[in-house]
Amino acid sequence: MSNQSVNNAEAAIRTAMLDDAHALARLGRSTFIDTFAHLYEPADLEEFLTYNHSADYYEDFLKDKDAAAWVAETPEGEMIGYCTAAPCSLPAPDMPENSGELCRLYLDAKAQGKGLGTALLERALDWIDEHFDHAYVGVFSENEGAQKLYRRYGFEKVAEYHFMVGNHPDLEWIMKRRS
Repeated sequence: MSNQSVNNAEAAIRTAMLDDAHALARLGRSTFIDTFAHLYEPADLEEFLTYNHSADYYEDFLKDKDAAAWVAETPEGEMIGYCTAAPCSLPAPDMPENSGELCRLYLDAKAQGKGLGTALLERALDWIDEHFDHAYVGVFSENEGAQKLYRRYGFEKVAEYHFMVGNHPDLEWIMKRRS
């Protein structure tokens, strides 16, 4: 990937397709490493990435008729961000039936701060609103930028849990969108 900055106006957002699985895995893996690798032992990080950011993981996700994904790409076709949504699997207490989840929102560093994250989020929230009665998101307790973005869209913290990265427990917030 080039280090050149990308403007929102230069990027296109489209629905992810099955043949995007390998690119999703590469971008998910590199973005997670760039953002969070310093927090983990190498073995824990590799265990997490091997399952959660593999082409097989994304192929299975993209085949799920109850899930959806969108990608942001440059005019040259380089994937620089993506977002996924599905039925909620977070361990939220008293979760109402028919709840959806914003599962992942990942942006390459050069695409951050340009409105692409917001555009992807809005696409996912529109889909969640069409398919579910409630919206949830899990977010790392120390990821203040993401928390701020989600609060702007009506999410508030309702619970905490430990998200495992290998054998390392991260404190994760569960946020629910106000109805």
